[in-house]
Amino acid sequence: MRGEVQENQKTFHLYLAFGGIFRHIALMGNFLHNPAPAREYRGPPVAPAGPRQRKVLMLQASYNPEVHEGIARAARELNWHLDISLMRTRHLPRKWEGDGIICSLDQDEEFADFIQRHKVPCIDTSIWRMDLDMPRISADNAAIGELAAEHFMDNGHQHFAWYAYESTPWGKIRREAYEKKLQANGLDVVRLDKKERQDPIVVRKRMRKLPHPTAIFCQNDFDAAWILNRCLEEGWRVPEEFAILGVDNNPLICDLQPIRLSSVNKDFATIAYEGCLLLQKMMQGKKVPNEVHLLQPGGIAVRASTDAMAVADPLVRDVLHYMESNLRKPFGAAELAGLFNISEAALQKRFRKSLHTTIHKKLMEMRLKRAAHLVTSTEAPVEEIAAMTGFCNAPHLTRCFKQRHCLPPLRYRKFKQSTGTNG
Repeated sequence: MRGEVQENQKTFHLYLAFGGIFRHIALMGNFLHNPAPAREYRGPPVAPAGPRQRKVLMLQASYNPEVHEGIARAARELNWHLDISLMRTRHLPRKWEGDGIICSLDQDEEFADFIQRHKVPCIDTSIWRMDLDMPRISADNAAIGELAAEHFMDNGHQHFAWYAYESTPWGKIRREAYEKKLQANGLDVVRLDKKERQDPIVVRKRMRKLPHPTAIFCQNDFDAAWILNRCLEEGWRVPEEFAILGVDNNPLICDLQPIRLSSVNKDFATIAYEGCLLLQKMMQGKKVPNEVHLLQPGGIAVRASTDAMAVADPLVRDVLHYMESNLRKPFGAAELAGLFNISEAALQKRFRKSLHTTIHKKLMEMRLKRAAHLVTSTEAPVEEIAAMTGFCNAPHLTRCFKQRHCLPPLRYRKFKQSTGTNG
């Protein structure tokens, strides 16, 4: 009986073992005849879609690399597709689709018609076509003219002229502001650009009639270089007989002349960049007023063509050079008179005749001008700047500085840094 039971258990275990194998084989056969459907490969994972990239056309009637630099910087930051196809050719595309146009127009009607046909947001970085209804951004040309007048008056000039090789809207604004500022100080301006303005013989003839020294403000750096060549042809000394100031601060012009040219810094790149920010607002549906948005000039880059005091009296000129070179020393009118072997009263009289001011006022003006430059161009403490500019101590400098600039030195430094300008 016991043997039967053992035999039956053995048979049962064999049945279970072989049954499992047969079931596995059956399942495999079913899989091979009916395989699972293959998954289709759809490529790598795709990131969620971001904001649509806007397409913007750069349209410059006259190519300016600084303008291009400002536009390119904005395009990178704003994730634009910047269409620069017109850099290669001036032929406008027959069909163009995009979101906006950043342009710099001139008198070319084809460009103006192109913009009017395309009903997209547009910003103009020029003031040539004020007849077109669109927002614009430009340098404050009136401020440029005033700055030129102030620069020449600060250098003691009494005689002034203006020159533009060709007539432009911005040149007219600069000239009128220049004339107005000087006339408010009882000074007149001679125009060298009336008739036959591009004839060097005619212009040289007009210049021969001007007293020495005369300060000549030119519409731009090209015109300043043209006037400099007239001076070199005649053997006139610059800046002793003619001081010359341009606009744009183009180093490829100003730094490569036989006498390096001073120039008002217009900063094309910043104008173009700020124009792009206005265009971005328009493309986002925000309202931008149809007016000229003005940017202040970035000061004057003083070079050899104006870097001299314009004073006819040789003694006063020598005293001014001494003052400029020794501002850190404590001296006044009495000490200057002793150095130059003249009575203090006589020196004061010659100063008033040449510069219409006193020795003390001129010296204070020079000290404060140097101090303002050091405040904005260095991180030097006020105590150090006071010592470098001849003030008794930091409180003395702060008191005088605040009277002139309406801010104490450190607050003035922060203000200039926040506005991106210098002294």
